[in-house]
Amino acid sequence: MIPILYIQPYASQVGGVDTVLLELIAGLDKSRFRPFVVLPGPSPYVEKYKDIGAEVRFAPVAVFGKPRGWSYYFVNLAKLFASMRALRAIVRKEKIALIHSHKMEAMGGNLLGKWMGIPTVQTVHELPRKPLLAYKFVAWLNHLCNDLVIVLCDQSASMFEWRSRKSAKLRKIYNGIRLKEPAGADGAADSALLPIRKALGIAPEEKLVVTVARLAPMKGIEYLIDAAGLLLAERKDVKFAIVGDVAFEEDRPYKERLLNRAAAQGLNGAVHFLGLRRDVDRILAEADAFALPSVYDIFPTVILEAMNAGLPIVATDVGGVPEMVREDYGILVPPANPLKLKEALNELLELDCKAMGRVAQQTLRAEFTREIYVDKTVRLYEELLRPKSISSPIGGSA
Repeated sequence: MIPILYIQPYASQVGGVDTVLLELIAGLDKSRFRPFVVLPGPSPYVEKYKDIGAEVRFAPVAVFGKPRGWSYYFVNLAKLFASMRALRAIVRKEKIALIHSHKMEAMGGNLLGKWMGIPTVQTVHELPRKPLLAYKFVAWLNHLCNDLVIVLCDQSASMFEWRSRKSAKLRKIYNGIRLKEPAGADGAADSALLPIRKALGIAPEEKLVVTVARLAPMKGIEYLIDAAGLLLAERKDVKFAIVGDVAFEEDRPYKERLLNRAAAQGLNGAVHFLGLRRDVDRILAEADAFALPSVYDIFPTVILEAMNAGLPIVATDVGGVPEMVREDYGILVPPANPLKLKEALNELLELDCKAMGRVAQQTLRAEFTREIYVDKTVRLYEELLRPKSISSPIGGSA
């Protein structure tokens, strides 16, 4: 078996990198690959990794992203050396053949690979933001320190362009999800899993728009609340369900602002905050449409979950979303624009949502499945593990 070391630099509580990394590892042929996952500390995902056959190791991971204070880079520089020592011990003990780091700001695994002659690949989960020069500099480090770099969408690839030069190490691979039969809306013994319409008092003839997102400013939930207020001023047959909660303590004030915003507009009976749920599939099965009002997002797999459920989509034109949402099953709107969001929701709900949802399901099966995602990634591994691997131009597929 080929031992592969995956590095996830954040011990997150909700989704993000762990969601897509779990899909990748779950889809690997365990008779060929032996996955190890390095995390900086315990998280709810540790058991999930173990359940799909990965071995979890804890080690410090240095990140060089947006500074959170004057000492940020000094602290992470010291952590970098500690990280490389810890990672080297894992690499030697487990005879690691390839290192796959996630997040462009994660450093250590890529440097160690260069030092020890081990192939390295890094998946970039970011988009270019201000200051653009800083992002291009970190992208340049990713280019220098890795044999190949995976981007999730075309916008991310733009960070790897420096005047007339483009990185020849890029591969674009879309994330994918495991196909599931859409959940039924039948009752459940657990009261937390009761059909959502019954639990919220939503009549069969009313339209239900669902959002699934962690409550963070980048997700733009306040604009959905404002759009809901505008829409409900014109029609009373629409209800909204927001599924998700904060992932970091620093986002709790944002959650409070959202709750207060909805209350101030008198939307408490129409906009429901459901928190974290174990029955997201069931909730999507009862919805008429899905909305994602992000102001910043790269490749939100929750859109793929909505497509799997057969839902038409209204989403913002950010990151890789335009590569996911097509006009025959969705509408794109500018970010941070409640009026455009309201108009799109109103338009969508007047269309044949079920027919559009079927097209969304067909597109998912053709382009965004776990099998496609894993197959392209494995072919990239094979390219790296061959002697004298040759990189293809930007935009090529693994």
